[in-house]
Amino acid sequence: MSNVYCLFPCFSETALLTTLDDVFRQDDRAVKDSDYWLLYLVLAIGSTAQSRASNDERYGNGVDFVCRALAYADRALAPGYVAQIQSLLLLTVYSMLDPAHFDTWHLIGLTARAVVDLGLHQDPPMTSTSDGSALNMRRNIFYCTYALDRLGHLRPCADSTLLTYF
Repeated sequence: MSNVYCLFPCFSETALLTTLDDVFRQDDRAVKDSDYWLLYLVLAIGSTAQSRASNDERYGNGVDFVCRALAYADRALAPGYVAQIQSLLLLTVYSMLDPAHFDTWHLIGLTARAVVDLGLHQDPPMTSTSDGSALNMRRNIFYCTYALDRLGHLRPCADSTLLTYF
């Protein structure tokens, strides 16, 4: 997590650790589908990033974690929520490590469109932002998407149209 998170901080570390705790406790806590997706994709990215060959054990573990995450895809990827963008970003990062299973170019295109649909490419008016951490997360999600988009293909929009501060 530490190697990928520093480059693409698109989710809260606290949320991941809370989800990890909730999943592995032996009580009846309700865990959201997007939280399962987060956990399994982080494990998949971590495992696949450590893989040294296409069929070694770590690669196999990464594929297994992605398969587990896909069981939660319907709700994790539901349009209109920030969790959808976070889920797409994680899947995009995974697809960069394992391009045999997912199309990175297609995924980052979906993610960029979702960012624009939710208005994350612009900062909200100063009067509507009371939570600094939520604003920071919005910006992180936008810039993670922006960075991944610029890695993959030509610019569909000019940088001058962006109204989000770094």
